[in-house]
Amino acid sequence: MKINSTYNKQIFGKKPILKCTLKRRDDQQKQNATLYLYDKKNPSDIDEVANLNFSPNFKRNFMSFFSSPYSKFYALKTDDTDEIAASCQVSKHFSPAFNSYNGVNTIIEEMDIDSNFVNSGFPLLAKIASDSYDNDENFILTSCKTDELPDLNKFGFSQSGYDNWVMPQRRYIELIDKAEKRSLIEYLA
Repeated sequence: MKINSTYNKQIFGKKPILKCTLKRRDDQQKQNATLYLYDKKNPSDIDEVANLNFSPNFKRNFMSFFSSPYSKFYALKTDDTDEIAASCQVSKHFSPAFNSYNGVNTIIEEMDIDSNFVNSGFPLLAKIASDSYDNDENFILTSCKTDELPDLNKFGFSQSGYDNWVMPQRRYIELIDKAEKRSLIEYLA
């Protein structure tokens, strides 16, 4: 008799989520890139985050024992040079009914978009919107102020009354469609 264990099916370490094409801002050269989901419990992921050129906040939150165990850490890297075109930390939060954004929402805790690439945030935001859509979440919000990520309005985000960015569920599909067309996204997982 053969017994299948669920432990045999788990993947540890960074997981490729999607492949896409990015364009360099200076010479308009196209580059292939892959979006990865990092695992805070994997030693090779810890080593990679510590040694690559991630933003200081991304590194600190990834390495911290105090950051939420439910946070997800994504990085969009070029395939040939391992440059980090975009990275972010995402978590889920519940807002009570008396709040404008009631229910479970996706929160972009930290985000860094490399200005050397044209719209490198599109594939990353498409994945976040796709997950939020699949989980029937009402909003994607940022925990940072609008002046920290001024370009999010071109991806379909609006400024909220709390001076952060918000995207309602009705705009998820539009963002995903634009990103898939512009970045030639191919989902792997």
